[in-house]
Amino acid sequence: MARKRGRNFKKISVSLPRSTYYILLGIAQGDEKKLNKLLRGIIEDKFRESTIEELQMYVAKPEKEEEEIKTEEVKEEEKASKAQVVSS
Repeated sequence: MARKRGRNFKKISVSLPRSTYYILLGIAQGDEKKLNKLLRGIIEDKFRESTIEELQMYVAKPEKEEEEIKTEEVKEEEKASKAQVVSS
């Protein structure tokens, strides 16, 4: 059987906050190849240490938690506005 030619991996791009990028680039001593190796190592370690459920939480929409936080923020704002009206 003939061997497949080409890469044995898929190429992806990752969007990072600028500060995170520069921190990782500093760790990699300013070398893009070392940066790629560092990122690959971080991802592979996380993949080995995590369960499928933990990894799925990264892509799941935490709608309930966000709604609860927004509700609490609205309540706090209402309390603050009532306190300002009472003190006026």
